[in-house]
Amino acid sequence: MKKLSKIIVCGLCLMLVLGLVAGCGQQQAGNEQEEEQGENQEDKKVLVVGTSPDYPPFEFVDDKGNYVGYDMDLIREIGKRLGMEIEIKALEFDSLIASVKQGKLDAVISAMGPTPERLAEADFTDPYYAAKQGVLVKPGSDVKIDTIEDLLKYNFAVQTGTTMHTWASEQIETGAVKEEQVKCYTDVNVAVLDLKNGRVDALFLDLPVAWSKAKEANLEVTLEVDLKTEEPWGIVVQKGNDELKEKLNGALKELKEDGTLDKLEEKWIKQ
Repeated sequence: MKKLSKIIVCGLCLMLVLGLVAGCGQQQAGNEQEEEQGENQEDKKVLVVGTSPDYPPFEFVDDKGNYVGYDMDLIREIGKRLGMEIEIKALEFDSLIASVKQGKLDAVISAMGPTPERLAEADFTDPYYAAKQGVLVKPGSDVKIDTIEDLLKYNFAVQTGTTMHTWASEQIETGAVKEEQVKCYTDVNVAVLDLKNGRVDALFLDLPVAWSKAKEANLEVTLEVDLKTEEPWGIVVQKGNDELKEKLNGALKELKEDGTLDKLEEKWIKQ
């Protein structure tokens, strides 16, 4: 009986030891699986970038449905330099900052400058381009705009959230122009259609975009101005994401020093 009891006890001990060994093996396998998943996430290296693709020559959709333009070439070249795949997401311009703030985007590139309002919500890289502004009108119209003050005599359009929109809002506040004279659009293409159809007298845009739209829609750039906003465009990242910002800044520095930015300007902007 005692012998039998000893056998039972030894058997139970053996089962317990085997169970512990199996448990350790499962735990080790689980740890290895978690580590492997972590490594896969690190190896993914996809940068989700938002843009508003209605702003040629910086970001627009070509005949094949591809996102193209100065900004698109720039961010893809940055991706190559950083060894990252670029995933482009199209959004309305005035929703881009909120999307990067909420973590829906890693970055934004969309002809955007660091206004005080934007800097309160997100961070910007070093600048890569600074644009003047231009006024578009229909050729042969009675609209005569030779100075920025002349623009205030007419009904004109701006894109929501842009430097031109900010300037127009300031003119409304000072009483230089009536609120009903300024029409705001989320999509520049709709503003161009309204200009061609006579719903507005002029369209106030960044100058390279004004040149592009003039060619595309048979319009005329009647005025070139510099609002001197001191807001050269940068790439937007989530506030506090210094690691990504520094990587982007490093790539931008390389692109400036090796002449790539000059080549992009020659390709997309210079007339």
